[in-house]
Parts: sequence; C-alpha cells; structure tokens
Amino acid sequence: MAMAMATGMLRRRSLHCAMQASSWQLLSRSMGTETAAAASSEQMAGSKSKKAGKRFYEKAHTRPSEKDGYEVLLDHRVLRTPAKKPLKLPNPALALAVAAEWEWQSSGVRAFTMPLVKLTSIALDQVPTDREKIIATLLKYCHTDTLCCRADLGSKLADKQVKLWDPLLDWAEKEVGARPVVSSSIFGTIQPYPVIFALDKTLRSMSDWELAAVDSLAGSAKSLVVALAIARNELSIERAMDIIRLEEEHQIEDWGHVEGGHDIDIADLRVQITAASVFLRLLNNK
Repeated sequence: MAMAMATGMLRRRSLHCAMQASSWQLLSRSMGTETAAAASSEQMAGSKSKKAGKRFYEKAHTRPSEKDGYEVLLDHRVLRTPAKKPLKLPNPALALAVAAEWEWQSSGVRAFTMPLVKLTSIALDQVPTDREKIIATLLKYCHTDTLCCRADLGSKLADKQVKLWDPLLDWAEKEVGARPVVSSSIFGTIQPYPVIFALDKTLRSMSDWELAAVDSLAGSAKSLVVALAIARNELSIERAMDIIRLEEEHQIEDWGHVEGGHDIDIADLRVQITAASVFLRLLNNK
C-alpha cells in the first residue's frame, strides 16, 4: 500500500509540474519585464534568480483608461505585459492591488513577490491565445484529480479521504451537474463523458480572468475540483490547504516533519492558493 501511495503522489506531482509549465514559462519572461517595458536585461536576469532588480520608479499608481478599465502606471509610464499590451485591469480594486505590489518593492524589484502581476499578465497575454489548450489540459488531468485518486479501501488514509474529500465531490455534482468518480488504481481513473462534458461547459463559461486563476489553482492544488470550489467561494483558504495537503500530512504523521522541506512547501503552496483566491475576489469586486 505504501508503494501505491508513493507512486500515486509522485504521479500527481509530475502532472502538477506539467500543468504549471506554461504559466511558469510566462512568469520567467514577464515578471522582470513588466517594468513598463523599461527594465534592463540585468534586471530580468535578477528576477529569474530571485535577486532584486533596481527600483527605477518613484511611485506606482492607477488611473481610468481612455476606453474602459483601469491602468497601472510607474511614475508616468503605463505598465505593459510581456506582449507589450497595456496592463489594463477590469476594476479599480484589482488595479490598486497590482499597483500595491509594485509600490511595496521598496528595496528593489523582486518579481516572485508579485503574484497578482503574474496572474494579470497570464490573463491578458496567454489565455486569449491559448484558451482552448488550457481547457483541454485541465480536462485531460481531471482524470488524475487528487480528490479522485484514493488509497486502498479500509486504510487509515482512505478513511480520511472519504471524510474530507467526498463532501467536495458531492458539492461538485450539485455545482456542475456530474459527480467525478474515484479509484484506488495507481493509474488513476477515467472520468465518464458526463463529467468531462459538465466540466468543459463550466470552464468555457469563464472569462479569461477567471480561467487564468482557476488554471493556477488547479496546478497548485493538483485538483480541478478544488480550484472550482475556491473560485465559487465554497472553500476558504485554510480549508483548501487541509484538503490539498491531506496525503502529505498523513505521511508526516508516519515519518515526521522535515525542517526546511515541508515548511517551505507549505508556505509556497499557501502563497499560490492565497494569491489566486484574492485575485478572484478582487475580480468580482464591483
């Protein structure tokens, strides 16, 4: 059983990396270059290595754009995406939050501390052109959704999964119209057509902004069901963390906590989940 659990966790970690690859590639291109197209190549290299690039602006602020939405400015320069589009936000709340991330770069520009900027750039540059690919990828990996890959029946972990995960699958059935099936096979499961159809319909109903956040959440949580639940305000951040980390916490109970390993993983996951959750809340702030 231990081998099956380890294999399953390793498989989902690999899928998580695959789901996040395109987003991280965009991040590495964008997060140092969003400095109003004025950051130098040295700053870009610094952002990739998590070193601070020089802060070259005095003030980050917002203003309504000429047509619709809101722009973020660094001094007098309009912030732009990696594709050189004006970084235009749909409402003042999200625009102020993005501006705040830039304003907080007091000792230098550190790209990895600006998750809202990352999500905004993805929503504007990547999702409009790769929308079909993103949806297809999410649907492909829903067959190995964490909530659907179970330990052997009768095991302690399986009992925990039933208690913590099944209510969320019940919610998914009510929310999208079909209940994902579960399996204890190390190869995952094959979701039936009604589940795929229902999830596809749900994803296609989302705006580019929502899809960017859900894609990020699904990759971090290794679960589309969890991502949708967070997006629909069904899960708090703390509850989501408990659900996502159930298997790893079970392993920690047996093998102990690794300082400098598990704690860093937890902090990183919390940042990713919180950023996308806040992004969605601000997006819906009218």
